[in-house]
Amino acid sequence: MEAAIRLKSWDALRRACELEGNPYGVTLYEKEGLRASLVRALPKLPWFNTVSGLTQDTLTELDGALSMYQMEGIAPRLGVWATHLTPTLGAALYDRGFTPVGVGATLYAAAAPTPGTFAGVDVRELDAGEDRATFRAVLLEGYGFTNPAQRALAVLEHEGPGVRRYLARVDGQPAAAATLSAHDGVAFLAGAATRPEFRQRGAQAALIHRRLNDAARTCELVTVTTAFASASQRNLERQGLRVAQLKTLWAAWSSVGEQP
Repeated sequence: MEAAIRLKSWDALRRACELEGNPYGVTLYEKEGLRASLVRALPKLPWFNTVSGLTQDTLTELDGALSMYQMEGIAPRLGVWATHLTPTLGAALYDRGFTPVGVGATLYAAAAPTPGTFAGVDVRELDAGEDRATFRAVLLEGYGFTNPAQRALAVLEHEGPGVRRYLARVDGQPAAAATLSAHDGVAFLAGAATRPEFRQRGAQAALIHRRLNDAARTCELVTVTTAFASASQRNLERQGLRVAQLKTLWAAWSSVGEQP
């Protein structure tokens, strides 16, 4: 599940890095299972400047990754699976000036078709290139992104190779967007965004249901990430997904206004 989740965003950043002139200043670091991404155009956004794959075994590679951020003056966000967070690893992160700042949840379900109807909501999978402007507009408005670099990278990720795009209409109006990708029999639900005026109308529930049914044709499992104990998690659990793993999120003390 972690591979299916990671590869989608990693592939988007790799393609951004390969754009002529690397306009967003993307640098990717990977060594012995530890992965770090840095985006100079978005230094304050932690989900673009992250370290993953951190365990007690990969701790020896952490300082090399951190030096990349230190040279750019960027404070990264570290993600550690709850089952990998040993006292030794926690103490090592604390000694390097990091503190826990949040918890993310990875949910899963067996990929199986389920019945369901959603009054007033129509969901369509878009063909390659179809209705691209509408999809982008709904996705970016739903996320509330205004920074040009952030908007461009979001489009790059959610319209990449192998990414299936879905558009939900509420009473005929474009209301919500979502995507589906797959890796080694695991489908990943992402790109869930709803325009503010259409929230609480069932669009995301309909998109989850449609993608679960589509994933059942080719995959064994479905996975998705969200903030722990969030409204999004509750919505996913109503559609039959359950928590598979929690991830602790760590940030530098200086970036959260505290001192160790």
